[in-house]
Amino acid sequence: MKARYKVLLILISFILGNIYAQAQEEEVITLNQAIDLAIENNPAITISDANFDISKAGVKNAKSAYYPQISSRIIVPFIGRESGFFLDQLIYDFGRTSSRVKSTKAIMKAREFDKDSTKNDIILSTIIGYYTVLSERHIATALEKKVIESERRLEQAEGFYKSGRIPQTEVTKAEVNLGNAKLEHIAARNNLAVAKVNLQTTMGIEDATFGYELEDSSDLSVVSYQLEESIIQALGSRAELKSLEAQKVAMRANLKASKREFYPEVFGRTAYRFEGKGAETPGFIAGVGVKFPIFEGFSRFAQVEDSKANLRRTKAELRSTRAAIVSQIKHLYLDLEFSKENIIVTKRTKESAEQSLLLARERYNLARASSVELAEAEALFAISKAKYLQSIYNYNINVARLERATGEIDEPQEQ
Repeated sequence: MKARYKVLLILISFILGNIYAQAQEEEVITLNQAIDLAIENNPAITISDANFDISKAGVKNAKSAYYPQISSRIIVPFIGRESGFFLDQLIYDFGRTSSRVKSTKAIMKAREFDKDSTKNDIILSTIIGYYTVLSERHIATALEKKVIESERRLEQAEGFYKSGRIPQTEVTKAEVNLGNAKLEHIAARNNLAVAKVNLQTTMGIEDATFGYELEDSSDLSVVSYQLEESIIQALGSRAELKSLEAQKVAMRANLKASKREFYPEVFGRTAYRFEGKGAETPGFIAGVGVKFPIFEGFSRFAQVEDSKANLRRTKAELRSTRAAIVSQIKHLYLDLEFSKENIIVTKRTKESAEQSLLLARERYNLARASSVELAEAEALFAISKAKYLQSIYNYNINVARLERATGEIDEPQEQ
């Protein structure tokens, strides 16, 4: 009786496991949903948000110099030592603090543009990963048809060999072809698995048991771009350029602040002293002071040189990035034109293979063609179709890359 219960429990567990697995496999994710998941979960988004918050705190820290600085000093025993509450207020420092505030604000603006750049990169990575999975899936399916064809050819070769119509070497060739076809299919399945893992990582999903399928969208919407207009659009819209421009403003402000370190600082001080030299009885004191920097081990000279070098580097990065963007758009424009031509060629090949398949099926139904001929036509059509769909996916990827390069890519709108 106990053995029956064990068998029943095992059977129930097996059924529930299959149901769970099917439920996992049946989850279909659209491209827009994948992008939403990536924006919500990818840690790179969290890092860019944190960097922005850090720069925001830097602005508050720089502004703190405008406010009174209150401190206390209580020393026991009091004899001969100054103890009390002290308040210092900056009056004038020849623009040193205002330059630092301007620098931190510019850095915060740069980090805001960096956030946009990171989000655009995540969107592009998701689009590439999504279409890569679809492409690899069709390739794996086509190569599975190729394995079936090779199996049929091996069966045919073995039959011919047994009847003495072909030598053993032909059977060996068929076996080798089958082995190669299986290896290609195994590699394609592995590429598909890797592509799905990469997409899952981009979407920020850490659950290793998470199973999903993608909506197979092979829609083709041909768009037209003008090269010069795309370059102008990119140079005016790219978040990376805006970030570097903001950093240049920050570096200039830093340089100004570093030079102001050589100037004196005017401040006011108010104190309530308990004990100490000149304070025989508790009381308030107040006054205005001037602090003159004399020598600090050449640290101020080093700050000026550091600020100048950072400014030169930022200007050079800005010029380099502009040149790289122009070059990138030119390459992407050529890739897009190539993708269009590739779609035309692969579409014709697919249509020819489809006609051959229809003819082979008709001949097979009329007993005028063998199963090998039918399997060959099916494999040829599957491969041609996979290449055609791959050309569409590549075109969509190139469109997304060009949109990213021109600064026009954005997260999907709710429908």
